[in-house]
Amino acid sequence: MLVEFLKSTYVDVRSAKRTDELHDAILSELLEKYPRYKKYNWKFEYNLRGDAFGGSFKIDILGFNKKGFPKIAILCKCNNSNIGKNIYNYTNTTIGESARLMYSEYKFEKILFVSVYPRKAPLFKKDGSVRSFDTPFTYKERVNSSKILFKQYGDTVEEVNIFYDIENLESKESKEDFYQIKPKNITKLKLKYE
Repeated sequence: MLVEFLKSTYVDVRSAKRTDELHDAILSELLEKYPRYKKYNWKFEYNLRGDAFGGSFKIDILGFNKKGFPKIAILCKCNNSNIGKNIYNYTNTTIGESARLMYSEYKFEKILFVSVYPRKAPLFKKDGSVRSFDTPFTYKERVNSSKILFKQYGDTVEEVNIFYDIENLESKESKEDFYQIKPKNITKLKLKYE
């Protein structure tokens, strides 16, 4: 499912349809690789009450046990452009959202931050033409929250990064050229502490 999602990941990037497809693809990858998680009842875009602030927090994918308690939280993102200039914001968000869930009313078995990035990504001008290319893979190598998350929460909270290449990337000249891409060399969703 992830391959199919990525083929049109640059189309309607803020749409609910794209978000739903991302969530379906990530959950499908998780359940295929780790079938023990199939025992949970999964819900998407779930508004969880009782976060660390005493409010509610919309969780992308939430797995409930048979008693109805949330046990697995998955927060996903798939960024296609301007990743370098936002890399510290993404990491700060991951660390903050971890605390928001870990100090909530619930005892989570696992909290996953799953991000999907092209290894090399286009940067667009205002007119939609390609200005240059970004290198998200090198940014994530440098700015990785995994060490901090492990020091704070042990193996309960994980950052999982999935990378892919875009075939014929350098020949693409505008946003429209990215509306149908051929993703390749996709890394698998792999949990560090399983």
